[in-house]
Amino acid sequence: MLVENLPVVGRPATIMPTIAGGEQVAVFAQNAFLAGISPEVFGQISSRIDVVTLAPDQVLFAEDEPGDCLYLIAQGSIKISKQGRGGQQETLCYLPGNDYFGEMALVDGGKRSARATAVGTTVLGRIDRSTWDLLLRLAPQAILTNFTHSVTQRLRQNNQNFIEQMMRSERLSLIGTTISAIIHDMNNPISCILSACHIIQSSDCDEATAKLAALIRDAIDQMANMTRELMDYSRGETHLNLDLVSVPELMRQLEPDFAKCRIGCDLQIQVDFAGSLRIDRHRTLRVLSNLMKNAREAMKAGEQNVLRFVVRKVDESVQFELSDTGHGIKPELLPKIFEPFVTQGKSDGTGLGLAIAKTVIDAHGGLITVKSNEAGTTFTITLPLPSKQQGS
Repeated sequence: MLVENLPVVGRPATIMPTIAGGEQVAVFAQNAFLAGISPEVFGQISSRIDVVTLAPDQVLFAEDEPGDCLYLIAQGSIKISKQGRGGQQETLCYLPGNDYFGEMALVDGGKRSARATAVGTTVLGRIDRSTWDLLLRLAPQAILTNFTHSVTQRLRQNNQNFIEQMMRSERLSLIGTTISAIIHDMNNPISCILSACHIIQSSDCDEATAKLAALIRDAIDQMANMTRELMDYSRGETHLNLDLVSVPELMRQLEPDFAKCRIGCDLQIQVDFAGSLRIDRHRTLRVLSNLMKNAREAMKAGEQNVLRFVVRKVDESVQFELSDTGHGIKPELLPKIFEPFVTQGKSDGTGLGLAIAKTVIDAHGGLITVKSNEAGTTFTITLPLPSKQQGS
């Protein structure tokens, strides 16, 4: 039995095996694929199960790759997705612990029909063709019954997913069309406002008036960036305007959000990195601002609420960590929290904030992850350092 830790990359990587104790495979006895087989049969095949550990967001295999094994899920969750709108990955389903996947590759010898990605740290058991053949000889009735049940269940899931995807695509298309119409109608009044601000700032006005005009311009810019963000997402696109931005400057621009957080909670800020990042300033600020807004709304008024905002350098990247002491995210929503139109009971929420946040961070070559329980939620954003700052 092998234990494999695959490096975190955008595609499957070279396997780096290390030997581990056989007791680690005992959890696979409860897997749905092996339901109904005797302890004696499990004892014969357990040593042939290779244990694979995946990091969050790590791709196990990609669409159209050759398949020669199936996987049992012992811990964590697997997202199954296909390339869709704008080249983006469209989620088909999430497979929980004790489920399994990839079995069709052993049945028809074909290529993988979708991508499999880890949601959080995930532990899998890999069963190759020789082990599959052995199981068919030792427990044919149990394995074929489980396989038939799996195919029936997946067909139902796929039917439901097709309906949901159609509805989601229709909603995104409607959002794009509506925003286009709104922007078209707003262009003239916005141009008038910006022209008026320019005239005021160019004239011999007092300092307070100049500051107010600057605030108006900033607000208009934010409106334009927000609508552009929604337009891009509805089209499956993410256009970045990259610039070198220092972390202290980014923190100063987040001060209005920090001021809101200080009302009703204990805001704890820890900045252990003062270098610069090559980022889209406006989109990154929007992501961080949205996460802080979500954290504020998750914490109940009148309680001893704590919001921690930490910036640190980790290897060749910078991490932004936001932790709150709110009610947490429901376990059934957690694996799909970055999917569009997923929201946790917010009457005024669109369900697009975190989905857009993920596309923005992904476009930067970064990673956004979440951990949550009844005691609170922690979002972690990891962004790569510019090459000249790596190792410094």
